[in-house]
Amino acid sequence: MKLETLLFSVLFLPVNKGCDNAQNGTSSTTTSSVSANQSDTSNQRTKFGIMVAKSEGQIIPPEKQVKIAKDLGVHYIRGRVDVQGWDGSEPSYNVYTSAGMKVLLNLNYGVPRNGAGEHAPVPFPTDMTAYSKTLNAVLDKYKPEVVVIENEEDNPNYHQGTADDYINELKTGIQVAHSKGLKVTNGGITVREICLIIYDDLAQSGQKDKAASFAQKAFPANFAARLSSGGDILRNPQVGRQVLFGRKIIAAYKDLDLDYINFHWYEPVQARGKNIDKSSVNFDPSTFAYVVNYLREKTGKPVMTNEFGVLDPSADLVKNLLKAAKDANLSYAIFYSADGGEGKAIALQNAGGDLRDNGQAFKDFVKQN
Repeated sequence: MKLETLLFSVLFLPVNKGCDNAQNGTSSTTTSSVSANQSDTSNQRTKFGIMVAKSEGQIIPPEKQVKIAKDLGVHYIRGRVDVQGWDGSEPSYNVYTSAGMKVLLNLNYGVPRNGAGEHAPVPFPTDMTAYSKTLNAVLDKYKPEVVVIENEEDNPNYHQGTADDYINELKTGIQVAHSKGLKVTNGGITVREICLIIYDDLAQSGQKDKAASFAQKAFPANFAARLSSGGDILRNPQVGRQVLFGRKIIAAYKDLDLDYINFHWYEPVQARGKNIDKSSVNFDPSTFAYVVNYLREKTGKPVMTNEFGVLDPSADLVKNLLKAAKDANLSYAIFYSADGGEGKAIALQNAGGDLRDNGQAFKDFVKQN
């Protein structure tokens, strides 16, 4: 399907209105056509969940994370295991499951930060015999709802290595997870990555106006301006590497036996970064839907996100983003609830664990849907 046709179909594609959460909900189903290689998600109900990290500079312990999740009305939570540091148990996972939570479990090969808390990218594992042995040990003990191999595989702040290195790791992860009867997905294609690829697709196919229009909706204004004036984005070494890395892994995902394609997203998408004038940006659900459908079209797999969130404290923004995730028929939508600082994520709770106004909006949406 050509991208101009895909864009039209995204804007007018009927979608399912159902979701799945801790409350009893109802769903309505509409019929939509999908291409031969694209998964039919018309009867799917989005499972909403939460990943709770720090608020107001304070780390939220697992027990309080569970309380927040239950206050929000969800029973899906994101956890993680450090594969290199595996010693037979992960205390936070035990807390989650003891409380009845269903876990989407990141299996991360190391911690990509040094002792000072600065980024320290970790190489992808290359000894698949040793890696497989540890994964088998983890998944013999724990049975997560979904196994997630790494976190943001395309993020150079987290990982060192080639696309082939990650693809080999992912193949091993798929084999081990499926041998245990567990579902598996990739680490999460970043918002920057997928938007760069879509922009480049449009630009390289001669659709300069559509590329510029997409850039204005999907990137901060200063970056969109650089794209429109800089010609071929692949000439920038850092951007070029990221685009080529992303293209290679997405092409591989189409053929791999993945259960879902995972991506990460934050809104307003134009407000990412510091010193952004947020008064001139707003949430455009059609851009979100376009990206989801692009991933479905390119891979033929159901799409999920184990990390999406907001860069603004607006309660309406939370409500509208949840609706967009539901309307896009995401398999899972795990909200990232943490205070990241200027230009970064905003939590649904304060340091004490009490819901803020945006958290109440989340709770109300889940209850009503």
